[in-house]
Amino acid sequence: YYLFCTLCLLSDDNTVFVYSKVGDEALLLCSIASSDCSSITWTFFRSGQVRFSKEVIQGQVNRSSEKASRLTVASNCSLILRDLALGDVGSYVCLEHERDVTTVYLSILAISSPSNIMELRPGGTVVLSCILSSYYDAGNCRKYSGGSFNLRWLAEEGTEMGNHSRHQLTERSPCNATLVLNLQKEDNGRRWRCQVDGGQVETKPREIETHWDFTSSFLFENTSSARVLQPPADGFCYVRLPISRIVLCVALPLMVGIVGLVTWVSDRKRNRMLAAALQHDTMGINH
Repeated sequence: YYLFCTLCLLSDDNTVFVYSKVGDEALLLCSIASSDCSSITWTFFRSGQVRFSKEVIQGQVNRSSEKASRLTVASNCSLILRDLALGDVGSYVCLEHERDVTTVYLSILAISSPSNIMELRPGGTVVLSCILSSYYDAGNCRKYSGGSFNLRWLAEEGTEMGNHSRHQLTERSPCNATLVLNLQKEDNGRRWRCQVDGGQVETKPREIETHWDFTSSFLFENTSSARVLQPPADGFCYVRLPISRIVLCVALPLMVGIVGLVTWVSDRKRNRMLAAALQHDTMGINH
């Protein structure tokens, strides 16, 4: 479902910066000449909530690791980490014979929103927080020794978004870009992209490290008139909120059914009580 979309920045011979997003997979490079991984160890460290663990021991995935089911050692001893989660953010060190070979700093991009799902409508207001969780701590970046990066929001046309009558940036820091959208009818099915760009080197343009797309699919809009976005050529996945529609479509009939059942049971009970009362009155008259 998710496709590989990680980009690595080489700071020097033994330091790598990797940017990816929640749900993707990342390739953590180990710069060794040999393909014999029996002498390779991979360790993981995360600051803040200090954690240290050995993910690979003697070229084999450590089965006691929390990440074991998502880890694979490649033929060149690099490490593949699948189904990324924010808890994977940190530094990974490849060691050969217990000596440092490569240090990989993994940062992960995610979008969150405090907005109610009912705001996905014309006239609604949706808040989207795009946060890059760095190997230091989520949303609070320090300057990387290996270069800079830029976090920004782009409209569907590819233009950078700033303050406008229809959208405002209420938070703008190296690792947190919060966008407020004042939705209109034509925004149904529109794509909004949060993108991490790498540093500019000499005359070369910035490279796209990773991005995350959010599509504003309205809840009660007639889908036949809505624009349908075709999957892009690069294979990146859109962030949608279709589950709410599914839940709504399932919940409403279920609620109607429950109400109908309760009403039917109540009516039946009331009819039985009425019949019993009439029978009692009839017996009283006969006596």
